[in-house]
Amino acid sequence: MRKQLKFLNAITTLHFASSFKLLSTIVNKKTTVLITDEHVYELHQSKFKGYHCIVLKSGEAFKTQATVDSVISQLILLQADRTYTLVGIGGGVVTDITGYVASIYMRGVAFGFVPTTLLAMVDASIGGKNGVDVGHYKNMIGTTNQPHFILYDTTFLKTLPQAEWYNGFAEIIKHAAIK
Repeated sequence: MRKQLKFLNAITTLHFASSFKLLSTIVNKKTTVLITDEHVYELHQSKFKGYHCIVLKSGEAFKTQATVDSVISQLILLQADRTYTLVGIGGGVVTDITGYVASIYMRGVAFGFVPTTLLAMVDASIGGKNGVDVGHYKNMIGTTNQPHFILYDTTFLKTLPQAEWYNGFAEIIKHAAIK
């Protein structure tokens, strides 16, 4: 199911109940760079064949400017230009870094998300907040920039540890209680 939402004068196309295979109809494989973390890559690398991939270290400790600089260096090596699309495939750390890099690389390139955790599906991939931590200050540097698309493939959830389910449902309950 496809739905378009308007956030802050930007259109984000949401692809609900989709398959990762749909990504190849949304973006051009030759000019797309997938950004993911080592855990997601290890579990799902067969899905990423034919795409340029940048694999990050996993965890909040790596949501830093040093990681951003590394991603930008790899984009330069790939000779990525403004025609490229970045796709963050992962949880909140990956979506934050991808959105931030896409906002600042060459003064902005297209990007989208394939959230792989329940928490990322209901929180981190939506809203347009992208950033990195500075020391112990969370999300100290960042941008507000909406993804062009979000592709929801729930098969990624099959590999989640139990604690990640609790995190996602806690966020859902929080939003329901606020509503």
